[in-house]
Amino acid sequence: MKSKLILSLCAAAVFALTGCNGDDKKTADTAAAPSAPAAGQVIKVGVCPGPYGEMVEKIISPLVAEEGYKIELVTFTDYVQPNLALASGDIQANLFQHRSYFDNFVETQKVKLEAVINVPTLGMAFFSDKVTSYDQLEEGSKVGLPNDPINLGRALGIAQKAGLIKLNHQENDNKASIADITENKYKLEFVPMDAAQITRSLDSVVLGMIPGNYAYAANFDFSKALSVEDVSEPVKNLIAVKAGDKFHADLFYRVVHSQKFKDAITAHKNFDAFTRPDWWDKVKADADTEAASADAAPADAPQAAAPASGEAPAADQGASQEAPADDKAA
Repeated sequence: MKSKLILSLCAAAVFALTGCNGDDKKTADTAAAPSAPAAGQVIKVGVCPGPYGEMVEKIISPLVAEEGYKIELVTFTDYVQPNLALASGDIQANLFQHRSYFDNFVETQKVKLEAVINVPTLGMAFFSDKVTSYDQLEEGSKVGLPNDPINLGRALGIAQKAGLIKLNHQENDNKASIADITENKYKLEFVPMDAAQITRSLDSVVLGMIPGNYAYAANFDFSKALSVEDVSEPVKNLIAVKAGDKFHADLFYRVVHSQKFKDAITAHKNFDAFTRPDWWDKVKADADTEAASADAAPADAPQAAAPASGEAPAADQGASQEAPADDKAA
């Protein structure tokens, strides 16, 4: 009798312990999953000096307000802290970096972030206070370049297209380093430095390759640049969120991938000249397809019209959830 009682008590204890562990795991999983903020809640977005803070403030923020939320800008002065702040949860999104930099940062820093969608982007450019053409360069002239590996390789690629150097990386100049220079027409001395410092260093270098956001923030005139980058898709700036944060990912994708966003960018004199992302024309094509389908539905399939409208929300939600993956793969 006593043995049965002991066994029963042990079984109960094991069951209770197992149940507690299951509840704890469920609680931990729930806590780890980001939840949708209440209407009117502030969403913090990290930016660096330049046009993308203005893009968030003047274009994206009003569209997010229509969704019932407020945006607070958090400005950083380098390219590292905005991602660390996002990974730690101090901010909910950022807009300052391009795809190549983002992918490299996530891989090397082992942070869990997710790219949502890229935006119209202003390219890098060579500026100088001392010369107005490359023909005026003297041998040994100093050239300031961004010191992070991706933007350094990107800058060297632009220098190659300008005819200043030749690289042994022909297919992907974004991976080039100074050691990859095989020809240096003017025997230029390349000086890697923090990207934010180049605008203030033109008195100590002859040329400076300045990322678009910093050149914009310093009110540089792009019509006076010696070379301006033709921005490719991997170096168009993007909005990023913390990995698994579906709410903010869906919100920013929906707001940016819209005709309202396109119209606002086109109407704003500061952004109209920016290079458009590849998805730009697809927005109108999708809208035209939806409009054509809506016009055709009553005539082509009157019997199916009612059931289709009842199923539309689920189909739309599915499309919204899957669409960012297509954009991220671009």
